Amino acid sequence: MNSNSSHSGNECSLDPSFGWNIGTIMGVVRQRLLWLILFALVAVALGGGYLILTPVVYEARTVVQVEQTAQSVVGVQDAVREDLKTVEILKTIEQNLSSSALLLRVAKTSKLEQDPRFTSEKEGLVSKLLGLIKKTTKEPLTEAALLRTMSDRVKVALRRGTRLIDVTVSGQNAELARDLSLAVVEEYTKLHMEQKLAASKPVYGHLVSEAERLKRQLDASEQKLQSYREDKRAVSLEQTQNIVVETLKELNKSLSEARGARMKIESDVATLQGRPNDVSIYTGNAATSDVLALKQRIAEQEAALASLAERYDSKNPKYLQAQSEIEKLKLSLTKATKEAAEMVKASLSAARETEQKLLVALQEQEKQALDLNKISIQYNALNREVESDRVMHEAVLKQLKETQIVQGVEQGAIRVVEPAIVTDRPVSPKKSMVLAIALFLGVAGGTVFCVGPAVLKAPFMNVDDAEQQLGIPSVGLIPKVRVGSGQHGIYLVDNPRTLAAEALRSLRAALCLSEGRTFMFCSALPGDGKTFCAVNFAAALALEGHRTLLIDADLRLPSIAGQLFGKELPGLADVVKGKMTLSEAVLPAKIDNLFVLTAGSAIAGPAELLASPNLTAMMESALASYDRVVIDSAPVLAVSDALRLSAQVQHTVLVLRAAKTPGRAVARALHLLAKAKGSPPVGFVLNQVTSGPVGYGSYGSYT
Repeated sequence: MNSNSSHSGNECSLDPSFGWNIGTIMGVVRQRLLWLILFALVAVALGGGYLILTPVVYEARTVVQVEQTAQSVVGVQDAVREDLKTVEILKTIEQNLSSSALLLRVAKTSKLEQDPRFTSEKEGLVSKLLGLIKKTTKEPLTEAALLRTMSDRVKVALRRGTRLIDVTVSGQNAELARDLSLAVVEEYTKLHMEQKLAASKPVYGHLVSEAERLKRQLDASEQKLQSYREDKRAVSLEQTQNIVVETLKELNKSLSEARGARMKIESDVATLQGRPNDVSIYTGNAATSDVLALKQRIAEQEAALASLAERYDSKNPKYLQAQSEIEKLKLSLTKATKEAAEMVKASLSAARETEQKLLVALQEQEKQALDLNKISIQYNALNREVESDRVMHEAVLKQLKETQIVQGVEQGAIRVVEPAIVTDRPVSPKKSMVLAIALFLGVAGGTVFCVGPAVLKAPFMNVDDAEQQLGIPSVGLIPKVRVGSGQHGIYLVDNPRTLAAEALRSLRAALCLSEGRTFMFCSALPGDGKTFCAVNFAAALALEGHRTLLIDADLRLPSIAGQLFGKELPGLADVVKGKMTLSEAVLPAKIDNLFVLTAGSAIAGPAELLASPNLTAMMESALASYDRVVIDSAPVLAVSDALRLSAQVQHTVLVLRAAKTPGRAVARALHLLAKAKGSPPVGFVLNQVTSGPVGYGSYGSYT
């Protein structure tokens, strides 16, 4: 018993994939290979039936291109045109091509419900099955049904990174699919144009009424301007204003010149009054030519007189004559100077009069200019109003003409670049793909059916896998049997010549090789066969001549009393509580050397009872009276009873059920037993092993 304690380290460090591996899965597959083949054949047959019952479907595809720009309703210069390169606009056109209104329009325009190519189409497999479940009479297609039919057939997709849109239509008739694909594009173009025209009609009507209103307004403005011209007598106001401006310029210039001349003459007069004999003031005067001539002659005569004075004395007749002429000339100069002074004064009066006249004329011209400016203010306002009305009227007329042109030439935003054609290759069903999928699903379904439970629960299928995963040896391999009542209620005794009986004898031989007289059989979960193994192992020991005591320590779900005696009797619980002695509670079985201590009366706290010191005393008493003691305990993971009892025995045997007990549950049970105070399990028994390449039959048949 103690020699097996070295396995405890492996029990607590199990591989994460504990309980199953490729060998286990392949073993299950080999064991259920016929089921796997059957699944595959059934799946392929169903795939073939699907191909037979499913009608072929063809596809027709029309490729359209979205134009770069779209025409607006009217040619307004500041209108913003749609940029058909943006993703939003492209997606909008894509959605419009698959809109319910368009699809229903195509169905009605094509008279789809009356087309024999459509009405003669076969029902699909799903429709046939629904028809078998619920019998319905065929009724005319409603708009909703037509719309569903078109929605199922028409698929519109925008090619990524392009302005190309695929309009794909599927159907059992290739020609019908082509016609519907082309019809979708054609009806979209028509619908687009109709929508544009419908949108332009209100605009056109508004433009007509606006043009009439602006025409009336323009006429009223022009009439008002003309009435103002006639009232103010300003028919040619612009020309008159130009003349007045030029006249003002000339008068200003003349007035400046007259004022300058007058000021010059006034200066001369002032000088003349202060220096009346100053001849220099006459320079440049119109009346000074005679004065200058006389001054010249006087200067010449004085020069001649000076010459005569050198030759003659002052009494010489020539000298006197010359002197006399000079006197005459001076008199003439004095007279001429007076006349020139009078003439200068007269010029000053004339200059003043001229200046005054020019000033009066300038003032009159300025008054006329101011009057014209007053008239021009209202005139210009009326003129601007006329021009504004004329511009608005002409703009509306231009828009009106452009709208008339657009109504005749407006086109859709798409054009066909690849029209649909009639194809001779159906797109579905794809025979090779359907059969391949059917075969794959058959194999996968068969694998899941065969291997799934084993993989999900991770059971052990053979001894090799169990020993490799658990790290403890196998002490028994019991084939799958059906336990009956029998005469003795013990399988080994009632069926001594079966494989299971021989396996139980082998279990006895394996456990008796080691020292120790106490044995406990436990399991990870209920239903693994621990009671079967404990009862038959105890019977095998008794048949070998050992006085053997079989104790039912599964106080929660006892079964040995019912199996061997047919009723519940006092037993273990009563002895530990001190209600009776061990010898009083032990009952002999139907075979020699086998004695039984049943579970006894039901109690509230089995775990506390099994931890009582009375149990140890009872075990010592049992070992004094019997050669071997075999205990059937409760499942390890269900309750803690087995963990407490492991301290009372020398050999703990873990019972597993082949192809059922989950490996992780076994791992947990081993972990708990290793942590308990008792010795670790000496080995395991693989119970209910099926015959076959992965089961009991792999070791041959000898009986």
